[in-house]
Amino acid sequence: NMAGKENATSYRGIIWALASGSAEFFADIALCPLEMIKVKVQTSAPGTFPTSFGAALSAMSADKVNTRFPFGSLVPLWSRQIPYTIAKFVGFEFVVENIYKHVLTEERNSYSKGTQLGVTFASGYIAGVFCAIISQPA
Repeated sequence: NMAGKENATSYRGIIWALASGSAEFFADIALCPLEMIKVKVQTSAPGTFPTSFGAALSAMSADKVNTRFPFGSLVPLWSRQIPYTIAKFVGFEFVVENIYKHVLTEERNSYSKGTQLGVTFASGYIAGVFCAIISQPA
C-alpha cells in the first residue's frame, strides 16, 4: 500500500519488475560464492580441482587473486539472472491476468481448484518461454 491502491493498480507491471529485480539483486549477492564454486567444480578437468564443497571452498579462497572469489562473477550473474527473474515474474502475472480477463471471464474463485491450478501451470509455462527468450544469450 506504499504506492496507494490506484497507483499500485496503474503501475503494477513496474512494481512487479522492481520487486522481482531487487529481490534477485540481493539473492545473487548471497549466492555468488556458491555459484562460483559450482562452476569451477563443473568446468575443471577431473583430478585438477576438489569436488567436495569444503575442499573447493578452501581452494577458491586460497587462490582469490586468480579466481576473484567470492564475488568475481557477480556482474555476469546479475546480467543473466535479473532480466530472467523480471521476465518470469512479470510474465507470469501478465499471463494469469489475461487468462482471467479474456478466457475465463468469471470471478476467479468461481473456478475449481483444478482449473485455477491449470491457469497457474499454463502461466508458469508461458512465463518460462518469456524467460528463455529474454535471458539469451546470457
